[in-house]
Amino acid sequence: MNDTLLDIVKQSPEACKVHDKVKWMSLFDDYHIVEDPVGSTPHVGGVYSSKDGFRGNGALSRFYESFIAPNKIAFDVRQDIVCGLHVARDLNINIEMSPQVNVTVPMHLIYELRPSGDTYKVARLAAHWAFLPMIRQMVGKGLACLPVVANLSVRLFKYQGLMGTLGFSSAAFNIGKKGRETAEKLLKAINNKDLSDVMSCFCHDEVKITGLEDEAIRPSMLLERVPFSTLSTDKVIVSGDTVSMSIKAESGSEGLLFAMFDGKQKKIQSLRFYLAGRVG
Repeated sequence: MNDTLLDIVKQSPEACKVHDKVKWMSLFDDYHIVEDPVGSTPHVGGVYSSKDGFRGNGALSRFYESFIAPNKIAFDVRQDIVCGLHVARDLNINIEMSPQVNVTVPMHLIYELRPSGDTYKVARLAAHWAFLPMIRQMVGKGLACLPVVANLSVRLFKYQGLMGTLGFSSAAFNIGKKGRETAEKLLKAINNKDLSDVMSCFCHDEVKITGLEDEAIRPSMLLERVPFSTLSTDKVIVSGDTVSMSIKAESGSEGLLFAMFDGKQKKIQSLRFYLAGRVG
């Protein structure tokens, strides 16, 4: 099944590359959620839309026209991890907005799939990338970015409207420096086997930690159950309420870590590991 799910996920960048909108949209289930980036207003399909006047995939179509149609997009994938019905991707996306304006966006992607007939469809796509660094890259191109910004603004207002444009821009506000520091503190606490510091990163001991075992574990169990002695990271992304990390163990095995935060406590309220070689 892993190969089947991965093949379906790989069709998404292929369709984006050749601007095959019909193919790209066909990968999604009737009811779906697209968070791109996480922290912006999600695009939801399969529910009634006052803008369209019916239930359907109008929001997905408008997302495509806003962000995919006007650009040349290439995926540079570092690793793929299939875990259950999830596919986690560690990658950079290279976006050519004009011949003079190219940006490279470090990203962690989560595809959540569900059975649909004799195949699987994407039920949720969560794109974890940092909004403001991407904007700074674009603006850093100088005067060449002006027509790109103008075109993007026109398309956003045309397809997303004022509220949708504001919803996209809300990705600029995230868990920020505090979230990053807490996630990095957790990694250090795991390496130091410091249970007190581990516990201080979480809202409480009922937080669910998934991806290590078949059943969820609690923070107080983490040091006993974690299958490695030291962890390092070379890629940290803050997106919305989530800090995601590319992680590597001393054995050389790699994976991804997603820490979801409580915005008021600024502590972790959910933790998910995606580890290479683990299938559950």
